[in-house]
Amino acid sequence: MLRKIIFPCLLMLFVLTGCWDIREIEDVGIITGMGLDVNEEKDELTMINQYVVPGKIPTQQTISQQTVPYQNISQSGKTFFEIIRNNSLESNRPPNYTHLKSILSSTALFEKERADKVIDLFIRDHEFRRTTPVYLTRDPVPDILSTNPAKEFFPSIQIKSLSENSNKNNKNPKNFTIGDMSQMISEKKSFLIPGIELNSGKIKASGAGIIEAESSKYIGWIDSEDMEGVRYIQNTVQGGFLYLDEENVDDGPIVLEIKGSKTKFKTKVNGDKPEMTIQISTSTVLAEDWGTGRNVYNKGWKKGIEEAANTVIQRKVEHVLKLAQQEYQIDFLNLSKWVNIHEPKYWKEWNEIFPDMDFKVEITTEITDFGTQNFNTE
Repeated sequence: MLRKIIFPCLLMLFVLTGCWDIREIEDVGIITGMGLDVNEEKDELTMINQYVVPGKIPTQQTISQQTVPYQNISQSGKTFFEIIRNNSLESNRPPNYTHLKSILSSTALFEKERADKVIDLFIRDHEFRRTTPVYLTRDPVPDILSTNPAKEFFPSIQIKSLSENSNKNNKNPKNFTIGDMSQMISEKKSFLIPGIELNSGKIKASGAGIIEAESSKYIGWIDSEDMEGVRYIQNTVQGGFLYLDEENVDDGPIVLEIKGSKTKFKTKVNGDKPEMTIQISTSTVLAEDWGTGRNVYNKGWKKGIEEAANTVIQRKVEHVLKLAQQEYQIDFLNLSKWVNIHEPKYWKEWNEIFPDMDFKVEITTEITDFGTQNFNTE
């Protein structure tokens, strides 16, 4: 009988050993954000790690206190791995990157170093997640990571949250991760990295930086106003709005809310030259009307507005195509994907073909609703 009691107790000693390797949160160097830059004076790389300071995270009792719940530690070195290890010279908490929310890099770094070399550590090391979003900035990286964010406690989290609004405003780029970047580099394609800027002391989404495939370096910038055209071409428009001013529609400005958009690509060969047609279909509703004489109960009221929307979208798309073909002469829009699918024999020569290729843009906008009320019912 005694054996039957003792044996289970001994077994439980081995099974229920507790968390023998537990570490207190105060002893772990949790990193929420990282900044990458170059130190021109020393001709070295610079890394800024944004550490969480657990004791300074505001609570309901301390929410009114002006505390900064993070610490930025900046170091320079020849490699990023060296810099990470050298953090132990300045902090007794070794950096832990499993909770990394964003990586912010200066354009200066990608002007000097190849993108494939810059992200090598982040792809190779198991502690870095491929889903971590990447951003570029033309402003000083330390200034952005030291800014008092408007909504979040940490600048690094504020940066990431901006790309989550891409379904509300098409000037805002979609999320772009380390994994996305690795794939584009592996496929030898040019691509865009979402941009961040400081605007009146606030962190703001701002266009995107262009990484050219062959050099794997930064070569230019796409402004916020041009991101709408990029989003239509890349078939990533989920929402947002269209503003039509007096030059586009009669009876005053109007705003259309975008409910959905679909982009299709058709490629054909004319003689020995490939051509591409970009077809964009957009569904909208009347969101705001500053007109004075418009009556949505009259038959045909929306025809002129839909035609005006077609013109505005086409202008945005054609302007971005012009930037890609004439100013930069590289396909940062990933249009080669459709050539590879439909006309693969031209894909290997795509870099030479793209600048002179003929594109036709066809836009169809439909207004499906005008809201719950209309003042003009006469």
